Amino acid sequence: MIERAPNKRIRDIDWGIVLIVAVLAILSVVMVSSATRVNITGDPSYFYIRQTLWFVIGFAAMFLAIRIDYAEWEKRWKSLYGAGVCSLALVNLAGSAANGARSWFQLGPLKLEPAEFMKLVLILVLSRLLKDCQASITYRQLARILLLAAIPIGLVILQPDLGTAMMMSAIVCGMLWSAGIPRRHLLGLSAIGVSFVGLLLLMYVVRQDLFFAAIQPYQWERLTMFLNPETVKSGAGYQLYQSMLAIGAGQWFGEGVYRGSQTQGAWIPERHTDFIFSVIAEELGFLGAGFLLVSYCILLVRMAKIGREARDNYGSLVVAGVL
Repeated sequence: MIERAPNKRIRDIDWGIVLIVAVLAILSVVMVSSATRVNITGDPSYFYIRQTLWFVIGFAAMFLAIRIDYAEWEKRWKSLYGAGVCSLALVNLAGSAANGARSWFQLGPLKLEPAEFMKLVLILVLSRLLKDCQASITYRQLARILLLAAIPIGLVILQPDLGTAMMMSAIVCGMLWSAGIPRRHLLGLSAIGVSFVGLLLLMYVVRQDLFFAAIQPYQWERLTMFLNPETVKSGAGYQLYQSMLAIGAGQWFGEGVYRGSQTQGAWIPERHTDFIFSVIAEELGFLGAGFLLVSYCILLVRMAKIGREARDNYGSLVVAGVL
């Protein structure tokens, strides 16, 4: 049986966080609606209705989670980890494929992406393993933690989904730092990471055939095109270039919701997903984009406060991982 959180009352909820998330949710639905109003295959209402549905599910899950003592997740970390790894392995074998990646299961109108579930599981697992060792962590314990993290990250890379793998790696690094492990361990891990990047760059110079066997050409282009996006604006840098035009067009006050020239002209690919920020900046301007970023900053500050006030190291590390 999963136990309820002890003495959890409505007044104990940080309603500031709930309000910020609600505002971001409403803004999200409006901007997705604007981004998919024209030049979208199928029913334009599908995307913002799906977005709304996910938020309803998300808020319901949030209030359900509030009722559960987070110590219960600590007890079940092995089961959660096993379920997460199995789901990643299964999606690699039988998941839906799009844009060259096999990353999710299609369940009717909803898409379930195991990697998103695994991000939370990874936070819960690392919090459990780091809560007691921290400054006294041994090399053996650190190696175990890195191995447990490397398995799901490797499965995500195989999809391939380099962006999510990088996000999960950042979670691992951030939690190791938040846990206060010895500086020599962090320096050692940093040296390994720098050496790996250096080896890849050397391989790029000496043996490009081996380099592009490890990294797909499009992934390399995405990592380097920011250096000079205008030279590749008709190729790999097209999305970045068009998004920059949209952001610039917004100026101070924006062109208005449903009125963005780049957005409504469908010049921005993936404008309702990866490049939604350019839609916000074009239609709401610098002030709207600034409001969005300030809202996120306030959210992060309030999360940091909750992490500092957590009743134990496990709770504090869970908050740090999510933050």
